[in-house]
Amino acid sequence: TTGEVEIELPNQRVRLADGTFFGEIALLHRTKRSGTVTATRKTRLLALDAQDFHALLERMPALAAHVRKTAKARLADSAEAQKGDLAIAEIAQVAHDDQPREDK
Repeated sequence: TTGEVEIELPNQRVRLADGTFFGEIALLHRTKRSGTVTATRKTRLLALDAQDFHALLERMPALAAHVRKTAKARLADSAEAQKGDLAIAEIAQVAHDDQPREDK
């Protein structure tokens, strides 16, 4: 990638710049993508379909290790963001439950 993209995920927004990649989690796990990617400035991308992506990883073990390590870190970050959102929701629920109610 050259340029900059923003990825909107269910629990966070992430900006990626030159030299980064995205979409690897869906390709590695053979699932649907989890976010929407929007270019925030002029951007050039190399798009690979699943077959070419997996063939490239087979031919380049060092790249495969880097992609898997990055995917693992991104999944961990996403899980932490979800935990934060759940904690906020729980606090809001407790605050709501503690409010006095008017009986009608």
